[in-house]
Amino acid sequence: MPQQTSLINVILLAAGGFFMFVCMDSTAKYLGTVMPVTQAIWGRFFFHLVSLIIFFLIFKPKVNLKKNFKVQIIRSILMVTATSFMFYSLQKFDLVDIYVVFFTAPLIVSLLSAYFLKDVLSAKGIFLMLLSFGSIVYSLGPSMRIFSLDLIFPIVPPICWALYQFFTKVVSGDNDPFAAIFYTSILGAIIFSIFIFFNWVPLEKNIFWLYLVILGVAGFISHSLIIYAIQLSNLSFVTNFQYSQLVWSTIINFLIFGVPFDYNKIVGVIGIIVFGIMFIRTEGTKKVN
Repeated sequence: MPQQTSLINVILLAAGGFFMFVCMDSTAKYLGTVMPVTQAIWGRFFFHLVSLIIFFLIFKPKVNLKKNFKVQIIRSILMVTATSFMFYSLQKFDLVDIYVVFFTAPLIVSLLSAYFLKDVLSAKGIFLMLLSFGSIVYSLGPSMRIFSLDLIFPIVPPICWALYQFFTKVVSGDNDPFAAIFYTSILGAIIFSIFIFFNWVPLEKNIFWLYLVILGVAGFISHSLIIYAIQLSNLSFVTNFQYSQLVWSTIINFLIFGVPFDYNKIVGVIGIIVFGIMFIRTEGTKKVN
């Protein structure tokens, strides 16, 4: 456990990083109403890449781009796919519902790890995982159109993110986080630059360019804050704070998008947070000991 001063820094960095993720997704949700979603996705990756290059030029961090190259490319493809489907799902579903579905990812990672890496879950871990999944189902209730083909959009991101995390565990201790976000941003920027070159729709207002820049910068800041939080502490501790996204998204959903509080959903969200954190602490402690 980090010392007092470091602990405060870790909490601020982790909470700030996950808050920026929600800000980025909220901005993407708005931009999807004023421009094609593909242009919003392009802005997210292109200006993320620009931010990353500026950061490299100023601070010159040591980054090994050759290490685990094939795994980095696979993870980048997964992240670009997850982000793309996430941005599309934001146009079709409620912000909080998207995050609720997304938190099936830790459960998928655990199942993949148990099967492929023989990382066997404890009985308590399995029980907490079932409670967390039950909370997800309860939180969604009738709000998700179960039989709609649109459901594929919010389902793909947690699957891709789970696979991304799984490959991270495969190369655990031998992973350069800045290399990972570099490959992701450059791959996304190239793919969507080619796409929008043939399909660009002029923006109605110049202010929308600023929003596109904010989208990319927010993505860069969120990743960077979380990377530094992990470097000061450990992945297991920092992962606890990802559940703050459910709180931030609920608040932003109400303040920005005018969606009233659904108390049944709030109960489900609380369950996801409590059981999810207990699950992380149970399995994390088991691995450390």
